[in-house]
Amino acid sequence: MKTYKYILMGLLGAMSLGSCTDLDEQPYTFVNPAQFYKNESQLSEALNSVYAQFRNYNGNYMNIMRLEDCTEFGQPNRGPKEDNQNINDWYDINSGSTSSTFINLWNRAYTCINRCNTVLARGEGVNMDATAKARIYAQARFMRAYSLFYLVRIFGGVPIPEGYTSSLEGLEIPRKTVSEVYDYIQADLDYCESNLPERGASSYDAWRISKGATEALLGEIWLYRASMESNTEYYRKSAEYNKKVIDTGTYSLMSNYKDLWYAFNPAGAKNNQESILELQYSAISGQDNSMHRFFGTFGDSYYNVAGGSYFYLRTGPSIYAYESYSDNDARKQVFITSGSARKGTKDTHMEFVAADKGHFPGSKGWQSCTPGNAKYYDFTTAASLLMSANNFMLIRYSEVLLNYAEALNQVNGGSAEALKYLNMVHQRAGLPVLSLTTKSAIDDAIFQERGWEFIGEGKMYFDELRTNRLGKNVYEFINKGVVEGMNYFRKLNFVPQKSFLWKIPKSDLDSNPALVQNPDNVTDPAYPLQ
Repeated sequence: MKTYKYILMGLLGAMSLGSCTDLDEQPYTFVNPAQFYKNESQLSEALNSVYAQFRNYNGNYMNIMRLEDCTEFGQPNRGPKEDNQNINDWYDINSGSTSSTFINLWNRAYTCINRCNTVLARGEGVNMDATAKARIYAQARFMRAYSLFYLVRIFGGVPIPEGYTSSLEGLEIPRKTVSEVYDYIQADLDYCESNLPERGASSYDAWRISKGATEALLGEIWLYRASMESNTEYYRKSAEYNKKVIDTGTYSLMSNYKDLWYAFNPAGAKNNQESILELQYSAISGQDNSMHRFFGTFGDSYYNVAGGSYFYLRTGPSIYAYESYSDNDARKQVFITSGSARKGTKDTHMEFVAADKGHFPGSKGWQSCTPGNAKYYDFTTAASLLMSANNFMLIRYSEVLLNYAEALNQVNGGSAEALKYLNMVHQRAGLPVLSLTTKSAIDDAIFQERGWEFIGEGKMYFDELRTNRLGKNVYEFINKGVVEGMNYFRKLNFVPQKSFLWKIPKSDLDSNPALVQNPDNVTDPAYPLQ
């Protein structure tokens, strides 16, 4: 059966049975809608399937590590697995058929959107309390908006299915403009803001999408648009929404940065006071977080003695990013640079030494080219060899503070208030207060702070792109690595510009004649390839 642009036939509805059917038959690849969507419990079950798919692509290791490897913050750490080395040097980026990452991102995002649309449409026939139904709708609309925001940043204007897909009819949907996509996102999030409670409201689970998550996302969206379009009014909108989150008093920074992460604080890291929205996982087959396998430290055949988890060596924080931290920075302590691993019956102690220039095994037996990033690790004895219960934070309060600082600085250059919120994050890391007075100095400091704060969290690609730093930083990063002989550094094939867009997957162009491909990207002439 052919793969279509928005969904796989096996995922047509909210409740998939995983079966395939002949096209001449009635395609019940999910629970018969005549026997479902009859009460609040069933509609809630359908919403849970949206959360599951939302987690499936937002917590996908390929999306996170590949985008990070497009910047100077990420680096392949052993072997070009999943072609991430080709991403690192920007190889063949004008092809719509070579990168499974962005093909899968497109398909997974549209599967999520379809599940959202199914809940919204089928819910109309469910007799239940109006407020409770509005909350279910709002959660679905948030996930639809978030999915479209992800897509529009990667591909530009994208198709917007107006309803759910239940057959192979009506799938030829043309692309919307970027502005039309953002208008659609705004309408969804306006609804969410009006119909969702703050986190911690009575009988509303702390892990669920909240009003605070909505306003934080709106603050991020307006910041992205403002910097992409150089629009001061959009910066004001971003500041407005971020300030709403701050003023609730619902969220605060964890005093100890390491306590944010499950590897160091399994009893209190999940859904903590700094977390605004996170993806929920448990060490149960089908509910586990596999990312610790792809941001690891040791080889495929090694497992950590303490936690029992395999470390597969796909990607890691770049050596240069690691070296940029002050030794006094608390955030440096979440990198794993030493440990014991077992291969067979033998325990081996290994240490990462940057001076080894990323070669492996290093002088002290380290099996990868980079440190490990413990933001993804699960060292609990309950973790199996391949499964982790570690949650993944999509939005946290430190991002709101830095977004607010950036927006304020762009509106009122060099403002003391912008510096205040930057320093809240900076000092939490154990670093001395910053004393800066100019707009450019504060802007650079905010960007650097974001790198130290969010490395490995899949945010820096978008930050670099929107602020027009990506091309310059990647160019200097790769050239430095090549000159210094760092392992897995190859000369750049392409230098991206701010206008860069990934190609729409060729399979989807073939399936949907209404789609128009993005034009070929041109390497930035300011940075000549060698």
